[in-house]
Amino acid sequence: MRTVLALIVAVLALAGCASMSESECKTADWYRKGLADGTAGRSDDTLARHHEACAKVGVAPNVAQWRRGWEEGLRSFCVPAVGWREGLAGHGYSGACRGPAEDGFLRAWRTASDLHRTEAQIATNTRETERLEKQLADSQNADERRNLRDRIRGLDVDQAQLRQRAAVLRQYAP
Repeated sequence: MRTVLALIVAVLALAGCASMSESECKTADWYRKGLADGTAGRSDDTLARHHEACAKVGVAPNVAQWRRGWEEGLRSFCVPAVGWREGLAGHGYSGACRGPAEDGFLRAWRTASDLHRTEAQIATNTRETERLEKQLADSQNADERRNLRDRIRGLDVDQAQLRQRAAVLRQYAP
């Protein structure tokens, strides 16, 4: 029974790794697939994953069609507004953009990623302040109360600096 269960898990894991299913490989419009991959900002390594997935069912991607679609998709992905959106969402960057378009995209993505991390730290500090305030309300020990108030004040200072940083970073939104 364990062997059968392990085999099922292994098959499901391998199926989850394939970039395309058997039916997708057999019916693929390679231009549209490339367009979707480019629009999503996937690197050109994606084609190798499609090739590997489809080779298992005897299908070879149409490289020229996929690349034509991918390059068109990148033209809509590799712009500062998308870089900002991706960075703000905390998404990584695959390095798909090339040439002059990459500069603007990367500048926006890095700034928005910094803003994303800053806002995440603000949220973390807010939760920590709330936790410490609850502890303070429940504490009867004077030394512990003093320590908790000091920690809360320290977080307040950090929060002010983080909010200021976030305000500056937001000014760079495209």
